[in-house]
Amino acid sequence: MATFSLNLHRRLEPSLTTCGKFDGSHACLASATSAGNVLVHSPHRQPATNIGSNAEARLAWSGEVAELQIGQQVTALCAGRLGEDERDVLLVGTATHVLAYQVEDNTDLFYKLLSDGAYCIAVGRLGWLSKQVAVIGGNCSISVLDINGDELFWTVARDKVTALAILDFDGDGDNELVSGTADFAIKCQKEETVLWETLENAPIVGLHALPDRQFAYATRFDGNGTVGVYNPGAILWRIKSKHKVVSMRSFDLNGDGMPELLTGWSTGKVDARLITNGQVIFKVQMGTPIAGLVEADYRRTGRSDLVIVTVAGEMRGYALGSVTQTQEAGDEYRKLAARKQALQMELRQRSASESNYYLGSKLGVSLMANRGAVRLGLAAGPGLVIYFAMIFAEGVFDGESLVVHPSRPQEELEIALHFPKNGPIDVHVKTGMGSPSEDQLLVIEITHQLPHFCMYEPVPRPPEIPETLTESAVTAELAERAQRVALWLNQSLILSADIQVPEIGPDAGKLELWLRGLRDQKLHCIEVDSSGKLNLRTDDPNFAGDVVQSLAAYLGLRELSSEVNLPKEEQRMIDALDRLKGYKEIEARLQAETAGNASLVKNLVVRLEDARILEDVDGMRRRLIQLKALNGDLIRNHEIRSKSFHELVSAIKELNLGVQNASRLRVGKAASSAVQRCRTAIKEEDGEALISALKHG
Repeated sequence: MATFSLNLHRRLEPSLTTCGKFDGSHACLASATSAGNVLVHSPHRQPATNIGSNAEARLAWSGEVAELQIGQQVTALCAGRLGEDERDVLLVGTATHVLAYQVEDNTDLFYKLLSDGAYCIAVGRLGWLSKQVAVIGGNCSISVLDINGDELFWTVARDKVTALAILDFDGDGDNELVSGTADFAIKCQKEETVLWETLENAPIVGLHALPDRQFAYATRFDGNGTVGVYNPGAILWRIKSKHKVVSMRSFDLNGDGMPELLTGWSTGKVDARLITNGQVIFKVQMGTPIAGLVEADYRRTGRSDLVIVTVAGEMRGYALGSVTQTQEAGDEYRKLAARKQALQMELRQRSASESNYYLGSKLGVSLMANRGAVRLGLAAGPGLVIYFAMIFAEGVFDGESLVVHPSRPQEELEIALHFPKNGPIDVHVKTGMGSPSEDQLLVIEITHQLPHFCMYEPVPRPPEIPETLTESAVTAELAERAQRVALWLNQSLILSADIQVPEIGPDAGKLELWLRGLRDQKLHCIEVDSSGKLNLRTDDPNFAGDVVQSLAAYLGLRELSSEVNLPKEEQRMIDALDRLKGYKEIEARLQAETAGNASLVKNLVVRLEDARILEDVDGMRRRLIQLKALNGDLIRNHEIRSKSFHELVSAIKELNLGVQNASRLRVGKAASSAVQRCRTAIKEEDGEALISALKHG
């Protein structure tokens, strides 16, 4: 049973709801509206408090409710403590700025321009910093700000950062940063060092820290949603739905001392699941979609309640231990029906002839990389044919599965697999086999983990080396024997025979391996000499970064610097920097024109009012015609500025991706140095310094 309910009678935006003690003691709700404002609800606010006399005040109170005027679409919302003040700060993110607002004082702490935007915000203490900070996820970047808005840390990301969480991932007592991006990646890092990384099957839309170093995640793709829990480095469970995940929260609803994972959905449903296995112990259906889930002491009992907020402004609270696990209607019937079906199938098998068991049969499986794909070969045992094969792999197929059903059952089946990105991939295969004359099928399930670079095949040395490979290379001192690199290659490629390093002859202790990418047919070469010097010939910075990071992890290298010569990448970054300069100049000119037109509008409105008072109809008509023309100019300028802004964001993203590539070609302090030098060069718009940072780190 709900402990309280109320209605704000306001339309709220989904996924943009938070709660904080802005006066240090009383819980207040903050939620974004579609009008570009933030609604603040304070049920215990003292009416006598004099708020709003400040000239810079943004907040206008009306009873228990106030609206914070932002003027732009809100993209992120968070509340938390910054600095030594016990009062929470409200952080509001937009596509261009982040605002830190002190609600009780009705003043800005800082209003900072962020060229990368603010699409998610988290507040907490990171292990490598000494104070509470605000972590801002932007367009291919992560910024860490203090209470004054000063930047303490900055790093790049693979795509737009859409979710953040702060937790002790590795159990060392210090918090690490976990981030989720729009390109399906979840990454845990301590400063520039990546501790763990994985790929999901859809863009990440939510991360939430849980006890015992666990965290929950949520994805969203084409209206479908997924919720799951990771126990550092390994997935505990996941569930999929045809609806969107809006909000996640941990809260002890059943009072057993262990919090449950609460999930709010776009349908208005809120469910509570056990963190250990995902079992649903409670759910409630609201009348409208969920806007957010927060934990707040809204009744001033000294203990927080779970507060469910809908987009229609309805709020409903549940106290700790207020619900118990209840059996849903129909659950027992479904369990009995499933048990009945299993028993009937067993009875049919036992009553059938012995041959239907196929006890001695085996499924032959082969893997090879050629003809533009990874080829999975399946061969049935003697007297059997394959009726179908189902393949499951994360982030590979639309809907995560591929079903191959030949028109006629076959003894052998070959399936082409195309993987969009490098990385180890778990492939689960279920194969249905049987005798051509029987209607009973045997389903065999196998699991293969494909190697990191399965989409590359070894090829002989080309008679003529392409000109791009003679100019493009990454060189690094590994200080390791070529034999160890060969061991890494044997684990990272699909090979018909292991790679061997000659021990005698002119090429003794040297390794040279040519690879062809199955996605784009590009050639690459990995060379290691007898002194342990790596020479990677490639013009693909993504492939080069994957090789350096994978090899460094295998060899246990914590520090690795490199010399980079990638002319195409250099030219791409210079072009992006030139576009960035041009867009900034256009934006400055358009801002000046808009300010001038706005001043003319104010002047014309005053003259129009004078004409109205004087009953000068002709004068009013002239002023209205002039206002219409000016309004048209303002609209055109706005359209130009909007298009220019999107192009500006695209150029910044391209530069940030280039900075990440420069970082991934190195390990440790060399990677951090490359990031800082590249960013400084971009800020100063210095193309030569940018190329130097890419080349030398």
